[in-house]
Amino acid sequence: MEEVYFNYPDIMGDVFAGVGPLAISAARIVKRVFANDLNPYAVEYLERNSVLNKLEKKIKVFNMDGRRLIKSLYASDISQSITQVIMNLPSEAAEFLDAFRGIYKNRPKDGEYTFPRIHVYGFSKARDPEFDFHERIRIALVEVEVSVDMRRVRLVAPGKWMLCASFILPKSVAFANSTIDT
Repeated sequence: MEEVYFNYPDIMGDVFAGVGPLAISAARIVKRVFANDLNPYAVEYLERNSVLNKLEKKIKVFNMDGRRLIKSLYASDISQSITQVIMNLPSEAAEFLDAFRGIYKNRPKDGEYTFPRIHVYGFSKARDPEFDFHERIRIALVEVEVSVDMRRVRLVAPGKWMLCASFILPKSVAFANSTIDT
């Protein structure tokens, strides 16, 4: 999980969990994990892994599209408790950020909210990979002002970096009047 830190009070969403390496590791520390993957075979092994690691009571497993998971979680009261969201599908995770637009649009704007910290992974071959990935995040969120902590995770091929961007979901994105049609 390299430099993505969790604490016991955290409730984590893992949008692209696969067989659960991040979800299982986090579940040992945090209060609760909502883990999802579109691949039913990965979900089967995620469920097996949670049982083998005696964490099945801390991990709620879903088998759906990442956008649908985000919209489903945030349409329910569960969303009030989610503190961190991991999006580790480097080839396309940033493109799923649009699902966060308008997730709070039906809630009172003057309410007390704690917006989640999102950790999104991506690849870049650009000369300035951090700038490139930050731009893709801003475009997906349709938000100019996104304060991002960016780090290089590893070089995956000559000139191709895997990056992790972490940021608090901007209030303007959560309360956006409309979502982008997907």
